[in-house]
Amino acid sequence: MDKNQFKNELNKLLGQKKIKSLIAVCIILLFVYLAMDVFLDTNKNFSPNKLSTMTNKKDDVNTSNIVNEEDEKNYEENQKNNLKNMLKKMNGVGDVEVMMTFENGEEKIPAYDKNGQKSVTEETDTEGGKRVNNQNNDSSKVVMTTKDGNNEPFILTTYKPKLIGVMILAEGAENSKIKYEIQQAVSKLYNLSLDKVNVYSMKK
Repeated sequence: MDKNQFKNELNKLLGQKKIKSLIAVCIILLFVYLAMDVFLDTNKNFSPNKLSTMTNKKDDVNTSNIVNEEDEKNYEENQKNNLKNMLKKMNGVGDVEVMMTFENGEEKIPAYDKNGQKSVTEETDTEGGKRVNNQNNDSSKVVMTTKDGNNEPFILTTYKPKLIGVMILAEGAENSKIKYEIQQAVSKLYNLSLDKVNVYSMKK
């Protein structure tokens, strides 16, 4: 069979409706197979386990924020209760109510890994003049630590919320001497100026 006869036979074969339908079905099946393959790969990448891990990490961040807020509230409440208990034991003070104002929240200072490089370059021009260039390259990054499988900054120092004002209601504050003693005690205890410590007599 020569080349022309082969072409004619192929054209006749392709001209039949059954063959065209079969080719069309094969092409459609091929597209369906490729689509399913891509879809299955996508499902593998976004597996329920990974989605659960991502959700857990988000929950961990939210939980961490809630814990920090609770720690701050507990610290402030403890400070207030400690001051109330101390003042009640002072002679002549009697019953006491305390309100405290804090400037900001808890502040954590992380550890830094510092790298410093210093280079000195001397240049001499054609007329014999010298020029010295000093170059300092300082770089630093936060030191990380692993806790419960999560990376967190390594905290060197934690500063508690700063107290900026106190208001005290005391039964014995009608007496100017006791009122002054309360102001002095609180001022020295929290390193506050006297104008930041307001003492009033309690309503009977």
